[in-house]
Amino acid sequence: IPVVIMGETGCGKTRLIAFMCDIIKQSILSRFDEQDAPENVNNLITLRVHGGITSAMISDKIVEAEEQAFINKNIDEKFETIVFFDEANATSEIDLIREIMCNHTINGRGINSSIRFIAAVNPYRKHTPDMIELLKKAGLGYRTGDADVVDRIGDIPL
Repeated sequence: IPVVIMGETGCGKTRLIAFMCDIIKQSILSRFDEQDAPENVNNLITLRVHGGITSAMISDKIVEAEEQAFINKNIDEKFETIVFFDEANATSEIDLIREIMCNHTINGRGINSSIRFIAAVNPYRKHTPDMIELLKKAGLGYRTGDADVVDRIGDIPL
């Protein structure tokens, strides 16, 4: 089942997923003595999505997750790996993310069945000028408009 979490910037979506994955990881690791604890244990693979993300970058992250899933399954058969698409709606590659999350395939190739996918998205809405000022003051990633950008190549803001 695809899981998508929606919430305003800074509300804790990313932190929630990291916290939940850490709880799962600690429950698995608690079964081992300190000297026998496995190395390279990671059950959260995060892809911070932005407008420059390419399908190749997404594919590389899935390969990384499959390699980690193999390690995790050797630790415990029930130890799943989570791929987290943070700000999934910030890219033109959203259809590839949909394929991954809904079909459990990437470009038609099946993905390791022990990998689970979660996406976080920010709602899209036009903010009032007062809200824009609050976001800027809070440092929560509000982006300025094209007119506010000084560095340009012709009419294109950098």
